[in-house]
Amino acid sequence: MALHRLTWGVALLALSVLPAAAEMPADGSFVAAKACPALQSIRKETNPGDVMTEPGTSYEIIAKNRKKPTHYRIEVPGAEPSARWVEASCGSMEKSAAAPQKKPEAKSSASGPAYVLAISWQPAFCETNPKKRECRSQTESRFDASHFTLHGLWPQPGTNIYCGVSQGERSAATDGRWGDLPRLNLTPATQAGIEKSMPGSQSFLDRYEWIKHGTCYPERNEETYYRDSLRLIDAVNASAVQALMARSIGKEVSARQIRASFDEAFGAGAGERVRVACRDDGSRRLIAELTIGLKGDIPGGASFTDLLFASGPTDPGCPGGIVDAVGRQ
Repeated sequence: MALHRLTWGVALLALSVLPAAAEMPADGSFVAAKACPALQSIRKETNPGDVMTEPGTSYEIIAKNRKKPTHYRIEVPGAEPSARWVEASCGSMEKSAAAPQKKPEAKSSASGPAYVLAISWQPAFCETNPKKRECRSQTESRFDASHFTLHGLWPQPGTNIYCGVSQGERSAATDGRWGDLPRLNLTPATQAGIEKSMPGSQSFLDRYEWIKHGTCYPERNEETYYRDSLRLIDAVNASAVQALMARSIGKEVSARQIRASFDEAFGAGAGERVRVACRDDGSRRLIAELTIGLKGDIPGGASFTDLLFASGPTDPGCPGGIVDAVGRQ
Protein backbone atom coordinates (compact mmCIF):
# COMPACT_ATOMS: atom_id res chain seq x y z
CA MET A 1 0.00 0.00 0.00
CA ALA A 2 2.84 2.40 0.87
CA LEU A 3 4.52 1.64 -2.45
CA HIS A 4 1.21 2.25 -4.24
CA ARG A 5 0.87 5.66 -2.58
CA LEU A 6 4.47 6.50 -3.41
CA THR A 7 3.91 5.62 -7.06
CA TRP A 8 0.88 7.88 -7.22
CA GLY A 9 2.81 10.65 -5.48
CA VAL A 10 5.60 10.47 -8.05
CA ALA A 11 3.07 10.54 -10.89
CA LEU A 12 1.32 13.58 -9.45
CA LEU A 13 4.64 15.36 -8.96
CA ALA A 14 5.60 14.66 -12.56
CA LEU A 15 2.30 16.12 -13.76
CA SER A 16 2.76 19.20 -11.60
CA VAL A 17 5.99 20.19 -13.31
CA LEU A 18 4.58 19.92 -16.82
CA PRO A 19 3.61 23.25 -18.43
CA ALA A 20 -0.06 24.03 -18.02
CA ALA A 21 -2.03 23.65 -21.24
CA ALA A 22 -4.84 26.02 -20.30
CA GLU A 23 -5.29 29.16 -22.36
CA MET A 24 -5.41 32.71 -21.03
CA PRO A 25 -6.09 35.76 -23.22
CA ALA A 26 -2.99 37.58 -24.45
CA ASP A 27 -2.25 40.08 -27.19
CA GLY A 28 0.81 41.51 -28.87
CA SER A 29 3.61 39.93 -30.86
CA PHE A 30 6.15 37.23 -30.10
CA VAL A 31 9.56 37.93 -31.66
CA ALA A 32 11.58 34.73 -31.96
CA ALA A 33 15.22 34.96 -30.89
CA LYS A 34 16.07 31.45 -32.09
CA ALA A 35 14.65 28.46 -33.92
CA CYS A 36 12.33 26.56 -31.57
CA PRO A 37 9.70 23.85 -32.09
CA ALA A 38 6.20 25.23 -32.68
CA LEU A 39 4.02 22.66 -30.95
CA GLN A 40 0.40 21.79 -31.52
CA SER A 41 0.26 20.32 -28.00
CA ILE A 42 2.52 21.21 -25.07
CA ARG A 43 1.90 18.00 -23.12
CA LYS A 44 2.15 15.61 -26.07
CA GLU A 45 4.94 17.68 -27.70
CA THR A 46 3.37 17.07 -31.12
CA ASN A 47 4.63 19.18 -34.01
CA PRO A 48 2.89 18.37 -37.33
CA GLY A 49 5.20 19.37 -40.16
CA ASP A 50 8.18 19.83 -37.81
CA VAL A 51 7.52 23.59 -37.76
CA MET A 52 10.21 25.81 -36.20
CA THR A 53 10.14 29.50 -35.37
CA GLU A 54 12.39 31.74 -37.44
CA PRO A 55 14.86 33.99 -35.56
CA GLY A 56 13.90 37.65 -35.88
CA THR A 57 10.38 36.86 -37.07
CA SER A 58 7.37 38.44 -35.35
CA TYR A 59 4.31 36.24 -34.73
CA GLU A 60 0.83 37.26 -33.59
CA ILE A 61 0.13 36.05 -30.04
CA ILE A 62 -3.18 34.22 -29.60
CA ALA A 63 -2.94 33.23 -25.93
CA LYS A 64 -0.62 32.25 -23.08
CA ASN A 65 -0.72 29.14 -20.91
CA ARG A 66 -0.69 30.87 -17.52
CA LYS A 67 -0.44 34.29 -15.88
CA LYS A 68 3.36 34.04 -15.88
CA PRO A 69 3.63 32.07 -19.11
CA THR A 70 6.06 29.30 -19.89
CA HIS A 71 4.55 29.14 -23.39
CA TYR A 72 2.75 31.45 -25.81
CA ARG A 73 0.25 30.32 -28.41
CA ILE A 74 1.15 32.05 -31.65
CA GLU A 75 -0.12 32.22 -35.21
CA VAL A 76 2.39 30.61 -37.61
CA PRO A 77 1.36 31.48 -41.19
CA GLY A 78 1.55 28.47 -43.49
CA ALA A 79 1.61 25.85 -40.72
CA GLU A 80 -1.17 23.28 -40.51
CA PRO A 81 -2.65 23.90 -38.00
CA SER A 82 -1.40 27.47 -37.76
CA ALA A 83 -1.99 27.94 -34.00
CA ARG A 84 1.13 26.68 -32.20
CA TRP A 85 2.70 26.76 -28.73
CA VAL A 86 6.24 28.06 -28.34
CA GLU A 87 8.36 28.36 -25.21
CA ALA A 88 8.46 31.87 -23.78
CA SER A 89 12.25 31.57 -23.45
CA CYS A 90 12.51 31.24 -27.23
CA GLY A 91 11.98 34.98 -27.74
CA SER A 92 10.30 38.06 -26.36
CA MET A 93 6.75 39.34 -26.11
CA GLU A 94 6.06 42.83 -27.45
CA LYS A 95 2.92 44.90 -26.99
CA SER A 96 0.51 45.50 -29.85
CA ALA A 97 1.01 48.59 -31.98
CA ALA A 98 -2.44 49.75 -30.93
CA ALA A 99 -1.61 49.96 -27.25
CA PRO A 100 1.58 52.04 -27.14
CA GLN A 101 2.55 54.66 -24.63
CA LYS A 102 1.07 57.91 -25.83
CA LYS A 103 2.59 61.30 -26.18
CA PRO A 104 0.79 64.15 -24.42
CA GLU A 105 -0.49 65.80 -27.60
CA ALA A 106 -4.26 66.35 -27.63
CA LYS A 107 -4.84 64.35 -30.79
CA SER A 108 -3.43 61.14 -29.33
CA SER A 109 -6.17 61.13 -26.70
CA ALA A 110 -9.08 61.34 -29.13
CA SER A 111 -12.03 59.14 -28.26
CA GLY A 112 -13.11 56.12 -30.22
CA PRO A 113 -12.29 52.45 -30.58
CA ALA A 114 -8.70 51.40 -31.31
CA TYR A 115 -7.50 49.09 -34.08
CA VAL A 116 -4.42 47.63 -35.67
CA LEU A 117 -4.28 47.50 -39.47
CA ALA A 118 -1.85 44.72 -40.46
CA ILE A 119 -0.55 44.86 -44.03
CA SER A 120 1.92 42.40 -45.53
CA TRP A 121 4.62 42.34 -48.18
CA GLN A 122 3.49 39.18 -49.97
CA PRO A 123 6.76 38.14 -51.69
CA ALA A 124 8.42 37.95 -48.24
CA PHE A 125 5.58 35.78 -46.93
CA CYS A 126 5.89 33.47 -49.93
CA GLU A 127 9.63 32.95 -49.43
CA THR A 128 8.87 30.74 -46.44
CA ASN A 129 5.43 29.55 -47.56
CA PRO A 130 6.01 28.59 -51.22
CA LYS A 131 3.44 25.79 -51.18
CA LYS A 132 0.54 28.06 -50.23
CA ARG A 133 -1.97 28.41 -53.06
CA GLU A 134 -1.56 32.20 -53.25
CA CYS A 135 2.22 31.80 -53.45
CA ARG A 136 2.18 29.15 -56.18
CA SER A 137 0.06 31.49 -58.31
CA GLN A 138 2.02 34.71 -57.65
CA THR A 139 3.58 36.43 -60.68
CA GLU A 140 5.70 39.54 -61.21
CA SER A 141 2.75 41.30 -62.87
CA ARG A 142 0.21 40.56 -60.16
CA PHE A 143 -0.88 43.37 -57.86
CA ASP A 144 0.69 41.86 -54.74
CA ALA A 145 4.15 41.78 -56.33
CA SER A 146 4.51 45.53 -55.80
CA HIS A 147 1.75 46.57 -53.39
CA PHE A 148 0.90 45.86 -49.77
CA THR A 149 -1.67 43.15 -49.11
CA LEU A 150 -4.31 42.94 -46.42
CA HIS A 151 -3.59 40.70 -43.45
CA GLY A 152 -6.33 42.03 -41.21
CA LEU A 153 -8.06 44.84 -39.33
CA TRP A 154 -7.94 43.98 -35.62
CA PRO A 155 -10.20 45.65 -33.04
CA GLN A 156 -8.28 46.28 -29.83
CA PRO A 157 -7.36 45.17 -27.27
CA GLY A 158 -5.94 42.00 -28.76
CA THR A 159 -8.15 39.90 -26.50
CA ASN A 160 -11.20 41.27 -28.32
CA ILE A 161 -11.62 38.25 -30.61
CA TYR A 162 -14.20 35.61 -31.63
CA CYS A 163 -17.25 37.67 -30.64
CA GLY A 164 -20.42 35.55 -30.66
CA VAL A 165 -18.62 32.75 -32.50
CA SER A 166 -19.62 29.12 -31.97
CA GLN A 167 -17.11 26.71 -30.46
CA GLY A 168 -17.10 24.75 -33.71
CA GLU A 169 -16.14 27.79 -35.77
CA ARG A 170 -13.52 28.83 -33.24
CA SER A 171 -11.98 25.36 -33.29
CA ALA A 172 -11.90 25.36 -37.10
CA ALA A 173 -10.15 28.75 -37.04
CA THR A 174 -7.53 27.87 -34.44
CA ASP A 175 -6.90 24.42 -35.94
CA GLY A 176 -6.16 25.90 -39.38
CA ARG A 177 -9.28 24.39 -41.00
CA TRP A 178 -10.17 27.72 -42.57
CA GLY A 179 -11.90 26.14 -45.55
CA ASP A 180 -14.48 24.71 -43.14
CA LEU A 181 -15.50 28.21 -42.01
CA PRO A 182 -18.69 29.72 -43.49
CA ARG A 183 -18.53 31.48 -46.84
CA LEU A 184 -18.57 35.26 -46.62
CA ASN A 185 -21.55 37.30 -47.80
CA LEU A 186 -19.88 40.04 -49.86
CA THR A 187 -20.97 42.19 -52.78
CA PRO A 188 -19.24 41.45 -56.11
CA ALA A 189 -17.23 44.68 -55.83
CA THR A 190 -15.94 43.88 -52.34
CA GLN A 191 -15.24 40.27 -53.29
CA ALA A 192 -13.18 41.49 -56.24
CA GLY A 193 -11.30 43.86 -53.95
CA ILE A 194 -10.51 41.00 -51.56
CA GLU A 195 -9.24 38.80 -54.36
CA LYS A 196 -6.93 41.61 -55.47
CA SER A 197 -5.70 43.00 -52.15
CA MET A 198 -5.88 39.87 -49.97
CA PRO A 199 -4.28 37.00 -51.92
CA GLY A 200 -4.38 34.93 -48.75
CA SER A 201 -8.11 34.59 -49.45
CA GLN A 202 -7.06 31.79 -51.81
CA SER A 203 -6.25 29.88 -48.59
CA PHE A 204 -9.40 31.24 -46.85
CA LEU A 205 -7.57 33.90 -44.83
CA ASP A 206 -10.59 36.16 -45.38
CA ARG A 207 -12.87 33.70 -43.58
CA TYR A 208 -10.40 33.31 -40.71
CA GLU A 209 -9.92 37.06 -40.22
CA TRP A 210 -13.65 37.63 -40.21
CA ILE A 211 -14.33 34.91 -37.62
CA LYS A 212 -11.48 35.97 -35.34
CA HIS A 213 -11.48 39.76 -35.68
CA GLY A 214 -14.36 40.92 -37.88
CA THR A 215 -17.00 39.51 -35.55
CA CYS A 216 -15.80 42.08 -32.98
CA TYR A 217 -16.01 45.03 -35.41
CA PRO A 218 -18.55 47.75 -34.43
CA GLU A 219 -20.59 47.07 -37.57
CA ARG A 220 -20.83 43.31 -37.33
CA ASN A 221 -21.41 42.38 -40.92
CA GLU A 222 -18.89 41.00 -43.35
CA GLU A 223 -19.49 43.52 -46.13
CA THR A 224 -18.86 46.57 -43.93
CA TYR A 225 -15.81 45.03 -42.27
CA TYR A 226 -14.08 44.22 -45.53
CA ARG A 227 -15.23 47.33 -47.39
CA ASP A 228 -13.68 49.42 -44.60
CA SER A 229 -10.53 47.27 -44.52
CA LEU A 230 -10.04 47.75 -48.26
CA ARG A 231 -10.54 51.51 -47.95
CA LEU A 232 -7.73 51.69 -45.40
CA ILE A 233 -5.19 49.60 -47.27
CA ASP A 234 -6.04 51.43 -50.50
CA ALA A 235 -5.00 54.67 -48.77
CA VAL A 236 -1.56 53.19 -48.07
CA ASN A 237 -1.20 51.69 -51.54
CA ALA A 238 -2.04 55.03 -53.16
CA SER A 239 0.65 56.84 -51.17
CA ALA A 240 4.39 57.49 -51.02
CA VAL A 241 4.69 54.43 -48.78
CA GLN A 242 3.87 52.02 -51.60
CA ALA A 243 6.03 54.04 -54.00
CA LEU A 244 9.02 53.64 -51.67
CA MET A 245 8.57 49.88 -51.50
CA ALA A 246 7.98 49.44 -55.23
CA ARG A 247 11.14 51.30 -56.23
CA SER A 248 13.15 49.48 -53.55
CA ILE A 249 12.40 45.89 -54.58
CA GLY A 250 15.57 43.88 -54.16
CA LYS A 251 17.14 46.58 -51.99
CA GLU A 252 17.29 47.32 -48.27
CA VAL A 253 14.88 49.76 -46.68
CA SER A 254 15.06 50.98 -43.08
CA ALA A 255 12.21 51.48 -40.64
CA ARG A 256 13.28 55.11 -40.56
CA GLN A 257 12.65 55.39 -44.32
CA ILE A 258 9.28 53.67 -44.08
CA ARG A 259 8.18 55.94 -41.26
CA ALA A 260 9.40 58.99 -43.18
CA SER A 261 7.30 57.91 -46.16
CA PHE A 262 4.23 57.88 -43.90
CA ASP A 263 5.14 61.40 -42.78
CA GLU A 264 5.40 62.45 -46.41
CA ALA A 265 2.05 60.90 -47.30
CA PHE A 266 -0.06 61.74 -44.26
CA GLY A 267 1.72 64.44 -42.27
CA ALA A 268 4.59 64.85 -39.83
CA GLY A 269 4.34 62.30 -37.01
CA ALA A 270 2.26 59.77 -38.96
CA GLY A 271 5.19 57.36 -39.15
CA GLU A 272 5.35 57.16 -35.36
CA ARG A 273 2.15 55.12 -35.49
CA VAL A 274 3.77 52.40 -37.65
CA ARG A 275 5.70 49.32 -36.57
CA VAL A 276 7.82 47.21 -38.93
CA ALA A 277 8.03 43.41 -38.68
CA CYS A 278 10.71 41.35 -40.43
CA ARG A 279 11.41 37.69 -41.08
CA ASP A 280 14.69 35.94 -41.77
CA ASP A 281 15.23 33.98 -44.99
CA GLY A 282 18.62 32.33 -44.62
CA SER A 283 21.15 35.14 -44.41
CA ARG A 284 18.62 37.75 -45.57
CA ARG A 285 16.28 39.75 -43.38
CA LEU A 286 13.09 40.70 -45.21
CA ILE A 287 10.46 43.36 -44.58
CA ALA A 288 7.42 41.19 -43.83
CA GLU A 289 4.62 43.35 -42.45
CA LEU A 290 3.58 46.74 -41.13
CA THR A 291 1.20 47.13 -38.20
CA ILE A 292 -0.46 50.52 -38.05
CA GLY A 293 -2.23 51.91 -35.01
CA LEU A 294 -5.61 53.54 -35.76
CA LYS A 295 -8.29 55.05 -33.54
CA GLY A 296 -11.73 56.45 -34.27
CA ASP A 297 -14.93 55.83 -36.19
CA ILE A 298 -13.85 53.71 -39.17
CA PRO A 299 -17.40 52.60 -40.13
CA GLY A 300 -18.45 56.25 -39.96
CA GLY A 301 -15.95 57.14 -42.69
CA ALA A 302 -13.17 58.81 -40.67
CA SER A 303 -10.19 59.50 -42.92
CA PHE A 304 -7.05 57.39 -42.74
CA THR A 305 -5.08 60.47 -41.68
CA ASP A 306 -7.45 61.31 -38.82
CA LEU A 307 -7.44 57.69 -37.66
CA LEU A 308 -3.64 57.65 -37.63
CA PHE A 309 -3.20 60.81 -35.59
CA ALA A 310 -5.89 59.81 -33.10
CA SER A 311 -3.76 56.79 -32.25
CA GLY A 312 -0.66 56.95 -30.07
CA PRO A 313 2.97 56.40 -31.15
CA THR A 314 4.58 52.95 -31.05
CA ASP A 315 8.11 51.60 -31.27
CA PRO A 316 9.57 51.14 -34.80
CA GLY A 317 10.09 47.38 -34.46
CA CYS A 318 12.55 45.80 -36.89
CA PRO A 319 15.25 48.33 -37.90
CA GLY A 320 14.96 47.40 -41.56
CA GLY A 321 15.38 44.73 -44.21
CA ILE A 322 15.19 43.81 -47.88
CA VAL A 323 12.08 44.48 -49.94
CA ASP A 324 11.70 41.04 -51.48
CA ALA A 325 10.91 40.34 -55.10
CA VAL A 326 8.52 37.67 -56.39
CA GLY A 327 9.96 34.17 -56.54
CA ARG A 328 12.37 32.20 -54.41
CA GLN A 329 15.61 34.10 -53.94
